[in-house]
Amino acid sequence: MTTSHVSPADTVSGKRKIGVIRRLERSLRPGLRDLRGLVKEPFLAWAHPEALAFYRRAMETAYLPDDLIDVVPQLKILYLATPKAASSRIRSNLAAMIGNDTVSGWRSDQNWKVHNRKASNLQAPRHGVLQFYRMATSPEALRFTFVRNPYTRLLSCWADQYRDRPLKPGYGRVEVYLAHRERADPALPVGADKSLSFADFVAFACTTSTWRIDKHWQRQSDIIDLPGVAFDLIGKTETFAKDFERVLDHVDASDEVRRAAMPPLHTSSRRRLADYFTPELADTIYRAYERDFDQFGYARALPE
Repeated sequence: MTTSHVSPADTVSGKRKIGVIRRLERSLRPGLRDLRGLVKEPFLAWAHPEALAFYRRAMETAYLPDDLIDVVPQLKILYLATPKAASSRIRSNLAAMIGNDTVSGWRSDQNWKVHNRKASNLQAPRHGVLQFYRMATSPEALRFTFVRNPYTRLLSCWADQYRDRPLKPGYGRVEVYLAHRERADPALPVGADKSLSFADFVAFACTTSTWRIDKHWQRQSDIIDLPGVAFDLIGKTETFAKDFERVLDHVDASDEVRRAAMPPLHTSSRRRLADYFTPELADTIYRAYERDFDQFGYARALPE
């Protein structure tokens, strides 16, 4: 009886091939979308002009709607994913409710399946313009999003995406920083021998918080400004269990689904906020994200 052996080199080679395939898929997507649009739009303009106009308005004015909006007609739900506000957990729950497992087989720090529409089967608006319009306007649908305290949202973003990462090309968030650093503040650090401190990240994020260069620190009030959509629920990450009950009630979730949806939330940094924030940093964040603090009812003081 023979046994197969996979060497480390084979594993690395396999991962590289998968990476090449994914990059190729991403490069082909814009052309395929344009082709689908050439077929779909004339029909929609004739049969459902109000739906097409609604979709076009969202594409022109909202921030990354085809990336951040999940249309789930099976559940009569429209969800707007605010990054760093429990979006991975919520998308995983919604996918599970329609029979798709995006959790098994991956580590908690490699959650690409949650945000991969082939794996989750959560539709983007472009996948069904008419369904998007119906979920956005139907009195029977639930339209919801979640937000997070700007202080902890920025800290989570830095801890996940920047802490101890060399400031050189090769990683998406770092490349965003490098592309806009000079315009934001040329005094900010750069180089393979440097990484971004939390204070430097705060300076960069607060300067660019309205530039629409990255969804992870874009102002939440801008992200949820979706024309023609009135949200039935704007939940808070800090009160997730209580607020997500509204979603579970809407889908008439079983006890088993409710238990699976409510494991403890884990943050990327468990030290006290006071270990990271100075009064000056907190003031900088408050001034840059004051609209978020006011619109979503967060106190200016650091949370305990």
